Amino acid sequence: MKRASTYGEVMMSSVPLIDLTAAGDLGFTARDHLVAAVDTACRDVRFFTITGHPVSHELQIGILAAGQEFFDQSSAKKAEIAIEQSNHHRGYAGIGAEQLQPDLPGDAKETLDFGIERSLDDPGCSPLEGPNQWPDLPGFRDTVERYQTTARGTASLLLGVIATALDLPVDFFEPGLVHPLLGTRMVHYPPMPNQQINQQLGCGAHSDYGCLTLLLTDGVPGLQLLRRDDTWVDVDASAGDLIVNLGDLLGRWTNDVYRSTKHRVLSPADQHRYSVPVFVDPGYDTYVEVLGSCIDATRPSRYKPVRAGDYLRSRFDDTFAYRQGD
Repeated sequence: MKRASTYGEVMMSSVPLIDLTAAGDLGFTARDHLVAAVDTACRDVRFFTITGHPVSHELQIGILAAGQEFFDQSSAKKAEIAIEQSNHHRGYAGIGAEQLQPDLPGDAKETLDFGIERSLDDPGCSPLEGPNQWPDLPGFRDTVERYQTTARGTASLLLGVIATALDLPVDFFEPGLVHPLLGTRMVHYPPMPNQQINQQLGCGAHSDYGCLTLLLTDGVPGLQLLRRDDTWVDVDASAGDLIVNLGDLLGRWTNDVYRSTKHRVLSPADQHRYSVPVFVDPGYDTYVEVLGSCIDATRPSRYKPVRAGDYLRSRFDDTFAYRQGD
C-alpha cells in the first residue's frame, strides 16, 4: 500500500521489533537469537524498535508530560533558558533554530536539550559538557535525570549485544560509556496545516551524528526513514517500545558495516507531537578507529581515526545557527 507525498514516494511499512529481555543472558540460546536479530537490523534496515527494555511505562509517561509542561509555557518564559546562553549545547531552541536539511527552511520544531550534569570546575569536563539550564518546574529535573540514567543503562545493554555481533568482547564499548556524551532532547512539533505549501518539515532529512539514538514518541505519526530504494517508510512503535537508530560515528567505527540511515519528521496537520530522543555517544576523548573485525580484502578501511568529541562538535557547528562563527 502506498500514499502520495509532496516530499517523495512513501511506502507504508514498519521496522523490526526486537525483545531486549535476553540481553543479560550471556551464553544462552535466547541471547544468540537476540544478537542475530540486532545484527540483521543494523546491517539492513538500521532502524528497529525494542521492547523488554528497562525504561518503565511510568517513566515514559513522566518524561513526555514534563516536556509538554515546559513547551506549554510562554515564549518569553522558555527563552529564559535559551540555548544561546550555553557554551555546551544545553537549553531551549525555538522554531527554525535548527536546519537539518539545508535546501529547506529551518525545522518546524522547538527543542530543549540536556546532558549529564557536569561542573565547569571538573577537570574532566569537555567542551561539550557542563551545567544544564533547568526550567523552574517542580519535579522536572528529577524526571529528566532518572530518564537519562535509565536510557544510559538501556544503551549499555544494547551496545553489549552489538559488540557481540561484531565479534568483539561484550564490554568493548563500556570504556566510552564511563563518561559518555549523552544528550537528552525534548521535542515539540506544533501542528503545521500548510507544511507542504511552505516546504517546511518538522525535522529535515538527516542522519544522526553519534553512536546510538533511543527515541520515545507519544504515538503521533510523522517519523519516516529513507530506504535504500529512495522511498520513505513510516516508522511506527507500539506504546512502551523505544525506537533505535544508528548514527554516523558508529558507521565510522564499523567501516559502514552498520551505517546510519536518513530520516525526517513530517509535522502533523492538526495535532501536537512530542518526542524524547536520547543520543548516546562515547566520551569526548574516545578514540574512534575502524574496527579490525570490520576490515577485510573486499572492505578496506574507509575512515581515518577521529576523537569522538571533535567529530560531534564539528557536526553541531554545521547545523545550529547559534553556533555559526564559534
